[in-house]
Amino acid sequence: MIKTILVPGLNAAATSKALEMALQIAGLFDGHIEQLHVHPDAVEMARYTASLDVESGMFAGEIWQALERADKARTALSREDFAKFTAKENLAAGRPVTAAWHEVAGNEIEQTIHQAYYNDLVVFGRPAAPVTLSTLGVGDVLIGCGRPLLLAPSRPCLNPITTIVIAWKSTAAAARAVTAAMPLLMKAQKLVILGAAEGNGDAQSVLDSTERLAAHLRWHGLKPQAGHIKIGDRDPCEAIMQAASEKLHAGMLVMGGYGHSRARELLLGGFTRHVLREAPLPVFLCH
Repeated sequence: MIKTILVPGLNAAATSKALEMALQIAGLFDGHIEQLHVHPDAVEMARYTASLDVESGMFAGEIWQALERADKARTALSREDFAKFTAKENLAAGRPVTAAWHEVAGNEIEQTIHQAYYNDLVVFGRPAAPVTLSTLGVGDVLIGCGRPLLLAPSRPCLNPITTIVIAWKSTAAAARAVTAAMPLLMKAQKLVILGAAEGNGDAQSVLDSTERLAAHLRWHGLKPQAGHIKIGDRDPCEAIMQAASEKLHAGMLVMGGYGHSRARELLLGGFTRHVLREAPLPVFLCH
């Protein structure tokens, strides 16, 4: 089950999307949402101060005070937005779904990874261009935290979250993603396993692989459909995304290190540019 969900504040502008996504997941399991806010500690403040001291011409003390004021303003705004969200959704103690605010001090990426250890799922909202999830450090979080990540789309996805597509390739990363997503797969009303045939001779082997995964999931009481698409000259990731969202009307895509051997390449390489910047549906990732 997914009982505790972490929503990091790495990107305040997209946190509302992440909270809404987290609420949908928590609603399936009567779970708990924790919004994480990280203050810069003395070490981080000193690092920022040193980097700005030479460039700005300001004294270190002035920079330090400016950083403290900025942090207080950011904290107050984030807490206000969180309070409005919990009030609107009635996420109070005693309700099936609850939410809490959590503050720590330190490096944002390091603290996000550390806090993720104690949660079942981490949810991020996609930022507006030109910022991307990779520039926010999401790749480092995925690799370091040992927990699955769910990436909320930049615009609302109208497809039901209980319609799930698994982007399958016979790799260890994809297998781990399926295992990590099992609580969500158990809640699926429609489940499709989709492979991508990249060459004319690949179709049968890809279909055989998706059928084997379907047979495995049937032992768990699931009723998946198995299939494949021929991608031709298209990018495999983009072809899978299009098929999942437009043809299968999926509300979630589950994928691992699809098409690459390393999760860092998955997040930082061009293969998943479409997923990170423009994916029209929630994407569940696991390292």
